[in-house]
Amino acid sequence: MASRKEQKEKLRAERIAREEAERRDTSRRRRMQIGAGVGGAAIIAVVVVVIVLASGGGGGGGGGGSSSSGLSFHQDSVPADAQVGLLDTAPPWKPNYKDLPQRIQAMGLPGFNETTFHIHAWLHIYVDGKKEPVPANIGIDEATQTISPLHTHPVAPDNPEGIIHMEADQQYDFTLGQFMNVWGVKFSDNQIGSLKSKGDQQLQVYLNGQKVDDPVNVVMPEHANVVIGFGKPGSFPTKPKLDWPQGL
Repeated sequence: MASRKEQKEKLRAERIAREEAERRDTSRRRRMQIGAGVGGAAIIAVVVVVIVLASGGGGGGGGGGSSSSGLSFHQDSVPADAQVGLLDTAPPWKPNYKDLPQRIQAMGLPGFNETTFHIHAWLHIYVDGKKEPVPANIGIDEATQTISPLHTHPVAPDNPEGIIHMEADQQYDFTLGQFMNVWGVKFSDNQIGSLKSKGDQQLQVYLNGQKVDDPVNVVMPEHANVVIGFGKPGSFPTKPKLDWPQGL
C-alpha cells in the first residue's frame, strides 16, 4: 500500500497535470477568439475602404495602415530613440543585451506575461542562400533579470530553432522590427546587420509567402511564417514548410 507521502505526491502530480491541460485548452480557445476577432476586423476594414473609395475619399493622414498586399502594419513601431546599441556587423548575430531595457521601454512594449497573451511566429533568415541561426535567449538577459515579451527559448523538440514567443500582459500587435530591435540587430527595409541592399544583392522579407514592403512595421500574427532573405532574388525560399510542434 502506498504511503501517505506517495499518495500526496501522486495527487499533486495529477492536479498539476489537470491544471496544465486546462491552461492549454484556455490558450487554444483564446487563440481561436483572437483569430476570429482579427478576421472580423479585416472585414470591417475592407467595408470602410470600399465606402471611402466609393465616396471619393482619400488623401493624407497618419496612423497605422496596410500595404497593397493586405498585410497588417503597425506604423512607427520602432522609434528612433529605441534604436540604440544595435549590431551593424555581419552574421551570425548573438543576442545583444546592450541597452536592452532602454530599447524595450522606448518601443512601449507591454509587460511580460506567459498566460494572458501567448502566440508564436517562426522566423527564417537566409544570406546568399545560407540559413542563418536565430539564437536562443533573444530578449532574455539573465544578468540583469530582463525579459522582453518578444523572445526566444533554448532549442528543444517542442521548441525548434527560429520560434519567436510573444508573451504579454495584454493582446498586442508585435512587429518584426520590434523583434529585431529586441535582438539588437540593425534592421530596416534595406539593411540587416552590416548587409545593405545594392545591385542584385537585395534584402527581401516575406510573411506567409507574401512580399512585405514595410518589414519593420509588419505585424506578426499567430503562426506567422516569416522569411528575411538577403542576396539574389530566388536564392532562398519565400515560404518554408513548417511543422509546428503540438502545443505551440
